[in-house]
Amino acid sequence: MMEDLGTFADFYRNKGNTWSTKPDIAIVPGSFKPPHKGHYDMVKQYSDLAYNVHVLISAPSAKSQRTTSAGTVITPEMSKQIFDLYVQNLDNVTVEISDIPSPVGAAYAMIEALGTSPEPIPNSVGKKIALGASKKDGDWTRWSGAKEWAEKKGLNVEVYDPKLTAVDVSNKPDGTPYSASSIRSNISNPELFIDDIPEHVSPEQVINILSGV
Repeated sequence: MMEDLGTFADFYRNKGNTWSTKPDIAIVPGSFKPPHKGHYDMVKQYSDLAYNVHVLISAPSAKSQRTTSAGTVITPEMSKQIFDLYVQNLDNVTVEISDIPSPVGAAYAMIEALGTSPEPIPNSVGKKIALGASKKDGDWTRWSGAKEWAEKKGLNVEVYDPKLTAVDVSNKPDGTPYSASSIRSNISNPELFIDDIPEHVSPEQVINILSGV
């Protein structure tokens, strides 16, 4: 049985609950084909608990591309437009497209860039980094070597233990997970994917982006 890791707020309390322990940036990478409400909820949790959140949308290889039921390839640009809609109410979130196909690789590249830059992260007090992950199925373990890697490279950053900074996964009221596949498959029938997107975004807005309107 997996140990109960508590919440991100517990992490702060365990560290003394001071502003000096607040992550300067949370990096949340993914391919997001397209982003759904679960992705938004994760980013919102990090938005509440870090000075800044940086969503990195990786550019998929040809083999990992996804299309809608109408045959439209979902591009990183489309995913960014949709994510920008989702986070319009979160003023400390930035969405960017990475030219690195691997989400993990994109995050490591950002860590290295931050760790070698003399400039501080805007609106923060240092270079403390939380890496976006959920507690579900040990998702955080993909970052288990990040802290040691940054230290060995001598980067001017502090990477927090991803086991402590992982966040809870949100599901639909019936307990089923939110689904990018549902959005792709039901692009002509918005009522079937309305529960898969945030409440403040309309299905028509998502359809227009995925249809190139």
